[in-house]
Amino acid sequence: MTFEAIIELAGDHAFHEELRTWLDENLPSGWGTPGFRLPRAPGERRTFLRQLQATMASGKWVAIHWPTEYGGRGATLAQQIIYNAELAARSVPQLPGHRGLTIVGPTLIKHGTSAQQERFLDRIRYGQDLWAGGFSEPEAGSDLAALRTRGEIDGDEIVVTGQKIWTSSAHWCNWIYTLVRTDPKALKHQGISVVAIPLDSPGVTVRPIRNIAGTSEFNEIFFDDVTVPVDNIIGPVNGGWTVNRTTLSHEHFTLFIGAQVRYSRSLEQIIRLACSLERPDGRRPAEDPAVRDRIARAWAVSQLLLVNGMRNVAKVQAGGNPGPEGSISKLFGQESEKELFELALDIAGPAGVLDRGARSAPDHGKWLYGYLSARAATIGGGTSEIHKNKIAEGVLGLPRDLWADS
Repeated sequence: MTFEAIIELAGDHAFHEELRTWLDENLPSGWGTPGFRLPRAPGERRTFLRQLQATMASGKWVAIHWPTEYGGRGATLAQQIIYNAELAARSVPQLPGHRGLTIVGPTLIKHGTSAQQERFLDRIRYGQDLWAGGFSEPEAGSDLAALRTRGEIDGDEIVVTGQKIWTSSAHWCNWIYTLVRTDPKALKHQGISVVAIPLDSPGVTVRPIRNIAGTSEFNEIFFDDVTVPVDNIIGPVNGGWTVNRTTLSHEHFTLFIGAQVRYSRSLEQIIRLACSLERPDGRRPAEDPAVRDRIARAWAVSQLLLVNGMRNVAKVQAGGNPGPEGSISKLFGQESEKELFELALDIAGPAGVLDRGARSAPDHGKWLYGYLSARAATIGGGTSEIHKNKIAEGVLGLPRDLWADS
């Protein structure tokens, strides 16, 4: 199934034509041509993409699923699918404000006060505020309700003390949406509140974590008596678990589109690599039946990712809620991504383990970097083990884990 087929199934050709026309007229000059390159330096790249997000926001082409009164388009599910497929087809990367657009903004719309909505929503759309998500802690990862970061309310202020870890992008964000325990005597899933904290607040320390691939995408954050107004609590005090369930209910719902396009494009490059490299015996990897079988399997995976994602879409269109199909997409897709990069390294041979910058590294060391980075993807957003539990409970009807409180 191609993106064109997805768009055709979604229908709404008028919306698609409006989107295509706007992108043709407003994407940076040269976009999509062989000579166009995004800035390579991380800081310059973020600046470029923040400007792109602001341009898209001015045309109401970000947060299209938000209600119109908050700057969105009130887009239907079909329109959201068309939108994501078209952006993926044009290689528009994930925008730097994506977490605010997909998580924080919808939460504020549903649970925030009018003052919070007025303060944050436009700044989220235009990429003026970039948000990190403060969820996991050293002793509360996949079991998020075991969090220990405290929030003590003192008059019109809340004082936050504790630690978060594996916080993506916090080193270049300016706000964090975080869960804290405001009632330590309450049951595990109660007594939790959601707080918005400026990351430049006194007492906040953001410490990047260098990963096995040599980058620092994750961070640990320390809160040392960080004081913010009680007005920064989103939703009711001690009602944060319900607020956060709303926040994350659609987390994996449309991720299959971006995941599938990245997977498919990597596979296309791997096929070119298999057809171009020459082994010492004079044969090319593409002539090896075992390699061809693995490539065929990888292609089938790319199609299954689309089909499973569309199955979840059909379920929601019929009036249901996102179900375990989202967990299937994440588990199956990211475990398969590890296999894909293993295939790339096997095809590349000894040169495949050369790091980025090495003169003889195939595709500038992309495959080693991808091989190492793919390990992190099976942990972030819920570990593979947690998603196996969701599938076991939601699909197979198995009982809940004994550690999970009701």
